[in-house]
Amino acid sequence: MFLKAVPNPHAAGRLARVVHYRQGEDRVFAIDAEALHRNPGLLNIFDRRNEIRLRVLDFTAYCILLLSVIASVALTWWLFVPGFAASVLMIATNRKLAGHVAMRAARKSSEAFLYLHSAGVLWLIQR
Repeated sequence: MFLKAVPNPHAAGRLARVVHYRQGEDRVFAIDAEALHRNPGLLNIFDRRNEIRLRVLDFTAYCILLLSVIASVALTWWLFVPGFAASVLMIATNRKLAGHVAMRAARKSSEAFLYLHSAGVLWLIQR
């Protein structure tokens, strides 16, 4: 939703939703936000609260969806629509948040940059 899709060379060229990380004027790196969102434990090396934060925000999005479905059954049929929209937006925002956490860490230290690259979630975009 908020992210661009580019081929991931670490995963046989499959498309990945990424956050662009510009380093200088000529080099642009991609950080696989979708992989980081699926496996938030990779972000624990930067701050141990990152995994908990992402999981709680995802759980909140799923609870909103569940409550909206229950409300649509109990009250009126259309109440699931705003709940569905809110949960989709929250999950997309959480995915982008995971990418931005990794991008901030990569900008701070070269060790974090190398860690993300060796984990297969950061690569150079060829133009």
